[in-house]
Amino acid sequence: MDEGIGFLDHSGADPMRLFFDLLKQESPSYDFHGHDVGKPDDAAQIAELIAADLGWSETSDWVGSQVVVRDTAGKLLFAIP
Repeated sequence: MDEGIGFLDHSGADPMRLFFDLLKQESPSYDFHGHDVGKPDDAAQIAELIAADLGWSETSDWVGSQVVVRDTAGKLLFAIP
């Protein structure tokens, strides 16, 4: 997977709660509930799937947006364009 997420050091058995926001200048969409993710590679795959799904959308509403992944403290972990 992408080496850019290597700083996500999570080796515990408990899942991490992460938030997958969709950011576009005009209309951001924030994930207020979050999702439990087992390991960093899972978070990257989820973000990539969300970005791919937006890319195949029938509308162009999300063109130029990115999926931003944050932890429970709000720290930016990584983004997928």
